[in-house]
Formats: sequence, structure tokens, C-alpha cells
Amino acid sequence: MQPLQPLSKSFLPLVLGLMRRFILMRGGTASVERRLANIRTHYYHVPSRTKGQAQMPVVLIHGIADSAVTWAFVARGMAKIGPVYAVDLPGFGLSGYPVGQRCATIDAQVDVIEALLREAVGGPALLVGNSMGGWVAARLALRDPALVRGLVLVDPGGAYLAGRPSWEPFAATVAVRDMRTVRQIYRQMFGRVPLALYLAQHSFRDLFLRDAVCNFVATAKEDDFFTAEDLAAIRVPVALVWGARDTFLPNGSFEFFRDHLPEPEVYLLPGCGHLPQRERPRQLVRFTRRFTARLTASVAATGRLRQAV
Repeated sequence: MQPLQPLSKSFLPLVLGLMRRFILMRGGTASVERRLANIRTHYYHVPSRTKGQAQMPVVLIHGIADSAVTWAFVARGMAKIGPVYAVDLPGFGLSGYPVGQRCATIDAQVDVIEALLREAVGGPALLVGNSMGGWVAARLALRDPALVRGLVLVDPGGAYLAGRPSWEPFAATVAVRDMRTVRQIYRQMFGRVPLALYLAQHSFRDLFLRDAVCNFVATAKEDDFFTAEDLAAIRVPVALVWGARDTFLPNGSFEFFRDHLPEPEVYLLPGCGHLPQRERPRQLVRFTRRFTARLTASVAATGRLRQAV
């Protein structure tokens, strides 16, 4: 065993625990566990900070090998839009797996978010999804647009591109067979790699070696991915946020979403990687609040027009 390996394996869980306790769990944030779509699901509920203004619930959906703690730096800022629900997807964070399984398909993840909206939120919300979370959010918008006020897709995954062969290099990378691959993922995910992450290589690798990740990548079907026609069929307002230095997803993913989503509002973040919520939290919050303000103004204008008619 390498001398620093025990520290490396415990470093990231320690940091994430501190983020949860001292950043995310502030200001009345509640840690909630309930059964959604027959899966034990955990989420954080951050009370609204809108001070009597019009509110729009916000659901934050993390990406692969991640958890709801990824939103620690943006959750309170998003609460100025309305109450925030940051969910741990099945098999990640503090959520359980589907009964008798060791991973959740995209459809099962969509089921959980749909149940969250119906049973916890109580109606439609703004969905903000990063990576796999953007994939889940857009799938729900296709399935039931009445539950989605708008989408903010943050470096979303799931672009079909040239089919499964387009994703084979990605699948090989996230198998993280050695520490060299971990460092490769660092460079792909971050615009500027935090030096502290080099102390966390073994615990970072452990995140990708969990069944929830390995089994999901191995069992994903081509039908799960978005075709151009799928994206064009989305009927809710969409914003596309992308870190310009993101090379974690297959090449061409940004262009696929940009070119096939119906009139997306695009926000490109220079020097940023795959996780804008961690690298550019203030910019992401400001953009999302502006996007939401325009949604609210548009809905209000439509209502006034209908009344006039």
C-alpha cells in the first residue's frame, strides 16, 4: 500500500462531509428522506428566500458519480428563485437503489424526479441538471412537460451523436482502471484542477467504481440517448450552460444540444470545465435567476394578453 493511500481514500468523503455540514446545511435547510417511485430517496430542501416575490420551485439534479452536495455553493442563491430541492439520485449520495437492483436506469431516475415533483414539490418546477442530471431533466420534460416550468441544462449528457460507438471512449475512461486515468478525468472535468484533488485520487476513483456508475454505463441502451428529433420535441423553455473547457463528455456534445434544442438560451463559460456549479457558482446562479425572471415575465405577459382578449 502506498504511504498516502489511506489519506487519499478518506480525503474526498471528509471534504464532502464538511461541505454538507457547514455549507449546504445552513439557513434552515432540511435533510429529507422519503420513498419516491418505490425507492428510498434523499433530498435537501432549502426554504425560499424570495421575500414575498413570485416563487418558482427549483429542483437540482446532479451528474454521474456525484451527489446533491455538488450544489452546496449554489443552493442558497437558487433559493432566491423559490424553494430548492437538491436530490440524490438512486444509488448516489444518501439515496438507496431500486429494489433488487444495483443501479437505476435513466427511466427509473426520471420516475424519481417525477414523483418528487408530484409528492414533495406539489407541482411544476424549474429543473436544473448537470451532466446525467441534465439528461434526466430533459427526459422528464419530454415525458410530462406540464411538470416542467423550464430547463437549465448544465453540460448535459445523453447526446446520441453517432450512436453507442461515440460513447465507448467515455465508458473506457470512467472505468478508471488506474490513477493515470483519474488524473485524465481531472483534466477533462475541470478548467483548472484544484491542487487538493491530487490528494483525493483514490477516493475520487472509488466514486466511479460504485455499482451505480459501473452498471449504469454498462447497461445504457441506445434508446436512452437523445436523438435530434427528441431534443426538437421539447416544448418548455430551455437554457444551455456549458463550460468551454469541458472535455469529459464525448466530443460534439455541446454542438449537438446547441443545434437541436428548440431556441435554447446559451451561456458559455470560458475557462470552466464540466462542473460549473463548483467552478462558477455565482455565474450559474446569476444566469439562472435572469433566465427565470424572463420566464416569469413571459408568463405574466401571456396572462395579461389572454385577459385583454
